[in-house]
Amino acid sequence: MNQKLLSAPLFSVGILDSAYLLYEHYLLFTLPYCPINACLPPLELPFPSVILPLLGLLWFVAGTFFFYLRNYKSLLRLWQISGFLGVVTLFTYSVLIGYFCPYCYVAHACGLALILTSFKLA
Repeated sequence: MNQKLLSAPLFSVGILDSAYLLYEHYLLFTLPYCPINACLPPLELPFPSVILPLLGLLWFVAGTFFFYLRNYKSLLRLWQISGFLGVVTLFTYSVLIGYFCPYCYVAHACGLALILTSFKLA
């Protein structure tokens, strides 16, 4: 299957998920809808918590340009590395502190899937 065709829904879900987290959870300061009643509010971080979903949203938006435009292969590689490090770090941190955020995990899964599908392009 074509990588670019496969990536379109992943980018869409990642952008919508990150935008939802940014708006609902961090700008309105309410808990997102959690169908299993297991979502915990984020703990105090040493930096404003709005930065995490904002960086995720920017990463997904930037990835759409790097992924679909052929002239940015070096930036695509940097995008892959930064995404992989971000996903591994944030997922590990959430597991270690016992923070369950299904919306965050959806963004992590979309990010990893996009990184894997983009390897043939870089």
